[in-house]
Amino acid sequence: MDRDHDLDEGFGSALRRSYGRLAWWIVRLNRVFEPSRASEPSRTEVPPRRAVPPRRPVPPRPE
Repeated sequence: MDRDHDLDEGFGSALRRSYGRLAWWIVRLNRVFEPSRASEPSRTEVPPRRAVPPRRPVPPRPE
């Protein structure tokens, strides 16, 4: 094969590897510095239920 072609392949893969490492570090640092979410306060009471009128029976349909 051509010597220049081999050189380009090696440079390209090294470049991909270094960008991959850089991306990995960026993602890792993003997770470290991300503020943690506050947990929801626990419920001590059950929320009140809405007053719904009782259902009325529907008369049967005429055939």
